[in-house]
Formats: sequence, C-alpha cells, structure tokens
Amino acid sequence: MKRVCAWCNKDMGILLAGGQSKNLITHGICEECANNIFTKIGLKSESFLDDLAAPVLVVDETGRTLLANRLARVLLKKNLQDTELYNIGDMFECAHAALPEGCGKTIHCGRCTIRSSVMDTFESGESKLEVKAYLHRGKSDNSEKIDLSVSTEKINGVVLLRIDEIGDK
Repeated sequence: MKRVCAWCNKDMGILLAGGQSKNLITHGICEECANNIFTKIGLKSESFLDDLAAPVLVVDETGRTLLANRLARVLLKKNLQDTELYNIGDMFECAHAALPEGCGKTIHCGRCTIRSSVMDTFESGESKLEVKAYLHRGKSDNSEKIDLSVSTEKINGVVLLRIDEIGDK
C-alpha cells in the first residue's frame, strides 16, 4: 500500500497492512508538514488531534501517553488529565498493566501487539497499518478479551497510535 502525506501529497513510501485493507493509498503526515502545522500556523497539538476523525494517542519512547484526542478519550472513557503520562496498558485498562510490575514489565507485555507495534515504530521509523491485536481488559482475575486493530506512525519523536477498531465499535 502506498503512503502519501495528506497535506502535501509527498510520497512517504510503502506501508504493509496488518489486516485486509480496501485502500491502495493511505495517508499520513510527513515531518515537514507536521512542523509547519505546529510552528508556522501556531496550531496547538490538542486542537490538531481533536480535529482528527479517529481515536489517536500520542505516545513517547517509554510507552507513556502524552496526549489523547477527544475521540480516544470518549472511547476509552478517560478525562484529559487521565491521559497524560499513563502507560498504554493503563489507558486501555489492560488486566496485565494492573499487576504489581505494571505495563511493559510483566511476562505478558512481551507478547503485547499494541506495545510492540508502538515500540517497533519508534525503533524502525516504519509505520504499522491496521495491526490486529487483543487485550484482556479489567482485573486479572475477571477480565474480558477485547479484539482491536491499531495503526502507528512516528512524527517528530513521538508515535501516533490510532485505534482503527475496538470490539464491536
């Protein structure tokens, strides 16, 4: 699948889809356009994220969320202050994140598709598209398995984690 910048149409390379996609072209934002939007136009990142038509989390290199747009906060039932500096697993209420070791440090975290997609995007710079994943949500002794699909893109030293599909929503 070809990836282009939605703002300037710059070719951003080929993106391998994790799931079946009907689109032959997908859009992202190149680093130059991201810089222009946030600095020259003076648009605040919160406003930019809230205008996106999908739930998106901004994640740092440690797996902590820096921001979540309005759609992500509604979907995950979080307040704005609940989204800052929480681990990805805490945002999704992963049952394993609630263990004493915490998100990213349990035996289960090595197999976490969400976390590994984000971390791989940090390391390689390569985006992931519609990666199928699951998590056990709730308490470890009473959790519900949730199927989801996520995409990642690295921009300006952070990774945007888009929730493409979650459960039956």
